[in-house]
Amino acid sequence: MRTLHLACMPFPTPQGTQAVVGAMVRALRAAGHDAHLLVYGPGRPGDPEWLHRAAGPPAGERSGPSWTKVVLDARMIARLRDRWRRLRRPAVVAHNVEAALVARAARVPALYFAHTRMDAELPTYGALPFARPLGRLLDRLAGAAPAAISPALARHLGGTYVAPPWEPAGPEPAAPEGPVLYAGNLDGYQGWEVVVDACARARRALLVATASDPAPLRAEAARVGLGDLRVMALRGETDRARAHAEAAVVAVPRRAPGGLPIKLLDALGRGRPVVAMERALAGLSPPPAVRVVPDDDASAFAAALRGGLPDGSSGPEWVARSFDPASFAERLHRVLPGRRSAGAVSAS
Repeated sequence: MRTLHLACMPFPTPQGTQAVVGAMVRALRAAGHDAHLLVYGPGRPGDPEWLHRAAGPPAGERSGPSWTKVVLDARMIARLRDRWRRLRRPAVVAHNVEAALVARAARVPALYFAHTRMDAELPTYGALPFARPLGRLLDRLAGAAPAAISPALARHLGGTYVAPPWEPAGPEPAAPEGPVLYAGNLDGYQGWEVVVDACARARRALLVATASDPAPLRAEAARVGLGDLRVMALRGETDRARAHAEAAVVAVPRRAPGGLPIKLLDALGRGRPVVAMERALAGLSPPPAVRVVPDDDASAFAAALRGGLPDGSSGPEWVARSFDPASFAERLHRVLPGRRSAGAVSAS
């Protein structure tokens, strides 16, 4: 099976969507499939032969809409047409709404692989007029009956849940005296403010590993009276492993429903106990390593952090079983039996 995965984003970056799309391509190639990935940006030394880029201005790593991304998406249309022809018309998998719309504009049939709900996420980026109805429109335009990264997203969009591949990093030695860890960006859809508030209420130290500007985080910590806050840069796997090794527990919030927080899989795959909002589970049945708390409830989150933490040892086996990379090609093939499978974005 030859596939071209289209992702309108910089790559690689520390963000979860980039990490999981890369994991998909690598899992397919490990299984013997000819999988390729097309992303933003000029070529870099050391790029593998399966990684293709559309040159343009730097996109930055922040999620959400921008005029720079509009320019880059326009460039992606021509680049997609070129790669599709040169690769002899592979099956195209369009990751997220932007990619699905680029494929439509390029008149290239594609399977829409949904990673988020735009009707829920778009309003979190600030005072965008008509953000929620615009998000609903974008969800509809992206394509009917998509593949979806979580059960909750599949139900909402009327699509099929396709479990992504994720390789557990392996259990880290327990650190019961360590801080609470939040590892991820500080965009509005994450709901990280609840974690800051919960740590202040529980009198727990908070370690935040992020590639985002930490100024809003520091301001929120000052507002709620969290004195024990440490911020470290999150540039890649070395930083991610170091942060998890220090942590007693990993916090996984979520403000916008639908998508699957890859930070959840990463923490469980490292054998760390997790406190997560119900929304963050995205319809999955969690292992015993996860303590689930009501959405957006800092008091309940704080109570979970104060109480006895769950045993994280069940996490790696659950991740290995639920997100097995070796069988990802089979899972994808069920929704992409051919180049014009059900759920494909029409080229017309």
